[in-house]
Amino acid sequence: MQHSDASEKVVMAFPTPIYKTVWPDSEAVNKALLRTVLAREKKEPSTARSNVGGWQSGHDLLNWPGPEIAQLKEWINEAFGEIMKVEAGPQPFNCRFSAGAWANLNRQGPGEEVEDRPLSGVIEFIDPRPAINVYDMPGVPKVSSWTIRPEAGMMLMFPSWLRHSVLPYDGNMERLTIAFNLRIQEVSRQPPGPWA
Repeated sequence: MQHSDASEKVVMAFPTPIYKTVWPDSEAVNKALLRTVLAREKKEPSTARSNVGGWQSGHDLLNWPGPEIAQLKEWINEAFGEIMKVEAGPQPFNCRFSAGAWANLNRQGPGEEVEDRPLSGVIEFIDPRPAINVYDMPGVPKVSSWTIRPEAGMMLMFPSWLRHSVLPYDGNMERLTIAFNLRIQEVSRQPPGPWA
């Protein structure tokens, strides 16, 4: 249970954190990941889960060998730490979690912008509040979804319960995305240091 500060006039109740960053100098890692995924695609059939019209790997991508996979794991760990600072506060903590990741490869579709379709290929997040459309406020637009246009090297991290999807895209470039799930198994606070 969280308590609001009585001195605050406006508080954000039940906010939903979405971590977003574009990793600097990610181009070399992206190229290596693409080579690795293309090689894996030649050896393994696609799984049939969520990548309509494309190839999808198994959920063991984080167990694949290679420095590019190691770098991806470091980025995921850093992103998780940033989310936890918001969710649990800045005090150091120990955490044990499991993770699974998979690759989505599309050859015709999400890879480039299409001028006359500004929403094509974006990731869309659906407002989780079920009654958002019940009341109208004149002059204030309703917000029932929020979109982010992906770019090379971008990572997003958000709660699994937040409904999301990728909108259809008409383009001609090859696109690789890597999705992952984290499951927190244990979190414990570290004791405060001598200067706390």
